[in-house]
Amino acid sequence: MQTVILTLITLVAFAANSVLCRWALMDQAIDPLSFSIVRILSGALTLLILCTLSCQSKSKQKLANNNTSVYTKLKLQFQFTSILSLLVYMFSFSFAYLELGAGLGALVLFVAVQFTMIAAHWFSGNRMSLLEWAGCLLSVAGLVYLLMPTESTQTPDSVSIILMSLAGVGWGIYTLAGKKSLNALQSTTANFGFSSLIIFVGLSLLVLIPNAMPQVSISEQGLIYAVISGSVASGVGYSLWYHVVKKLNTVVASIAQLSVPVIATLGGVLILSEPVTMQFIISSTVILLGISLVLVAPKRKK
Repeated sequence: MQTVILTLITLVAFAANSVLCRWALMDQAIDPLSFSIVRILSGALTLLILCTLSCQSKSKQKLANNNTSVYTKLKLQFQFTSILSLLVYMFSFSFAYLELGAGLGALVLFVAVQFTMIAAHWFSGNRMSLLEWAGCLLSVAGLVYLLMPTESTQTPDSVSIILMSLAGVGWGIYTLAGKKSLNALQSTTANFGFSSLIIFVGLSLLVLIPNAMPQVSISEQGLIYAVISGSVASGVGYSLWYHVVKKLNTVVASIAQLSVPVIATLGGVLILSEPVTMQFIISSTVILLGISLVLVAPKRKK
């Protein structure tokens, strides 16, 4: 029951990231590069504080750990794959939303995530039952229907489609790497911390190159959006996700994330006063039914 509750919390956090990013970029409150950088740095700072407090608390209970610094523990959690995939996801996600509509962007992202994780599940030697396949296809169908345009729209930008697909692949790989995590909080802190170091190195190199530094645009409102997204929805949310993903089947972890667009749409209804449409009700029902089939499938096997 605890795993279910924590999973729901993380899915809400994922949806919050989408809402905050769309809100900030659509209002032009901040540029995508600055949003990504602030998001990672604020997440790293928040996680470092939480990790330090957690280590100090455990050290009081186990005196043998007194000689082990937080930095040493973070080095032990270093995973280059996780860091690289996190950076690919963060920056691709923000830049893709400059041209893509919110609905189409979410569709490309979460379908890419699902197929990345299912492909990894398949190539690792696992096989999916007909019930699991049916649940996956049903959830994708519901998601496509939810994000299907109701009016004539322009042809989407191909570069933005590629960027959002990369973001989906990056997040899928990041999620899979979480299954090997020894400590969820320390792993997430290490990922954000080492990503921050890479960003500092990159920015330092750009400063040394004449006219290489891109123009930035940050308002107070945009900064607030990015900090909330980084510290709460990303830092704390991703740490919780690394905690629960080890307890979830790869297919279950994949299909559960297809509920994020539904949650994000519901957030738009509550926060932005968007109307509840019959399309939302039907698609949400179909997606949740697909998720239910995947959740029931392992029990049917037993």
